[in-house]
Amino acid sequence: MEYKECKKIDSLIYSSLLEREDYDNEMVVSTGRYTLSELPCVVAIKNNNVFGLLTYQIYDDYLEIISIDSFLENKGIGSELLKKIETIALDLNKKMIKVITTNENIKALYFYQKNKYRIIEIIANAVIEARKIKPTIPLIGENGIEIKDEIILIKKL
Repeated sequence: MEYKECKKIDSLIYSSLLEREDYDNEMVVSTGRYTLSELPCVVAIKNNNVFGLLTYQIYDDYLEIISIDSFLENKGIGSELLKKIETIALDLNKKMIKVITTNENIKALYFYQKNKYRIIEIIANAVIEARKIKPTIPLIGENGIEIKDEIILIKKL
């Protein structure tokens, strides 16, 4: 598996992502509305097949992970994407990485905390506000929990 840094998603990767039913190119969170294909990214690729993707935004003091997808779970792809973004952050002299997930995303909360990210803030009803911009955000998560709040996690490098 190769983990490749991209200034933005190239057309080959993008067309591969569009073939996936579970890929959405738009993200709305409390920090903004993002078109993922226009963001810098790290892609996990093997034999021209995309197995994972992390997109991020660069700020003055930190990097923010906007999205992370592993299309082959429990194979270490997500953890490798995090390691790569941490290296990128350090190369850019950023001392922190921030990520936002939602209250019902138990898998993400486990994953980030396992990788030494710490919960620092909960934004109550943030997803309710995001639905005003992107009404397709589901009301209920896969696990039956109502999706309402954002949880902010950080990792200091």
